[in-house]
Formats: sequence, structure tokens, C-alpha cells
Amino acid sequence: MTEDLNRPDTEQTELLKRMRAIASDLWRASPDVSAEPKPQPEKPARVVVRQPEIGIHNLWMTADETIDWTDALGHEYPTDGLTNQRLWNFYHKQAKAVLSGDPKAYAEVLRKANPLGELTGFAEGISMRAPDSDRVEAEFHCKAEYLDAEGKKYLSAMGIRIARDLFACLPVGEVGVAASRNGIPVMQVSYRREQLMHRNFSFLDPVKLTEECGAVFSI
Repeated sequence: MTEDLNRPDTEQTELLKRMRAIASDLWRASPDVSAEPKPQPEKPARVVVRQPEIGIHNLWMTADETIDWTDALGHEYPTDGLTNQRLWNFYHKQAKAVLSGDPKAYAEVLRKANPLGELTGFAEGISMRAPDSDRVEAEFHCKAEYLDAEGKKYLSAMGIRIARDLFACLPVGEVGVAASRNGIPVMQVSYRREQLMHRNFSFLDPVKLTEECGAVFSI
């Protein structure tokens, strides 16, 4: 008798268990949106800017940064963010003499700063001198392969680049450039600072500009 009275409760309990099991299976089968991997933003492509290789075709287009001798005189620490402290100490020491136009100070700066060092690969040799307070001079011995292949363009490219670097280095008004091959002169020219000011060097003809500055070629 007792067994018959309890049977419905037992069946109901079993039914509830089965329903819970079904509900549990359905719950596990439903997708968990929060667990899905979020799409990662695409990383921007890395852009590598390559500097153009320096050669006779563009040698005159660039130049050294200008040394501000007034800043060097008035400050014991670099103000340009480019010059190391050791070189700046040298500039600071020489600034007064440079600004007064002392050729001996010019010569010392040319020796220490070596403004034409980047051009040694384009010549057999380069020398510099400071004859007076308003002029510096440079002479280079041509590399035959450049002279034979490019002629006036090579000489003019070197001449303009030398002048620009020396104007950037010292507060002179004129740079004289001479070129020779096997001891024989092949170019003589003097560049005035004002002749090179406000020029777009990326588009000018180096030979034309050098001729405008009174160049004498012997090739």
C-alpha cells in the first residue's frame, strides 16, 4: 500500500531529473558569445623610408647642418640637438675667434670638424685652407672614373657640395674650389655665399650654376 502511494512522487522526481539533464545539455550547446575570440586590429604595415644613395647625380643636393657660432659662443651645452658635448666644447672655445674672423681659428675648425669628410670617396684627396677672414679654399684631386664618365657634372657637383659644406662650417663670404687630375688643373671656381642662397638645389643644374659663378674648366 505504501509503495503504491509513493510511486507518483518517484516518477515525478525522475521526470524532473530528466528535464534538468535536457536543460543542462541545451545550455552547454548554446554558443558563449563572450568566449568567442575578439578580432584583433590589423597592425599597420611598417613603412621603411630609404634615404637616396648619395652619388654624382645628387651630391650637390644635400649639405652639412650650419654651425651657429653665436649660439656656440653663448652656450656651454649643445642647442641644436645634434652636436655631441665634446665637439660643442670645441666650438664654444673657438667661437669668439671664429666670429672675429681669425684665419688661424678657421684652420683649427677645418682640421677638427673635417666638414668635407663625407666627400673623400669621390676624390683621390681633398685639402682645405683659410687664407683670410672672408674666404676658405679647397682643392680636390679627381677620381679618373668619375671625371671620365661625368666630366663637368662631376666637377660641378663636387664644387657646389664643397662650397655648401664650408659655408655651413664657417661664417665666410666666399669659397674657392680647385680640381686637378694628375697635377693638371681641370676646374677653378669661386662661389659667393649670396650666389647659393635661396636656391632649390633639388632641381637646379649644377653645371649651369657653377658656370654662373665663373668656373673655368680645362677638360
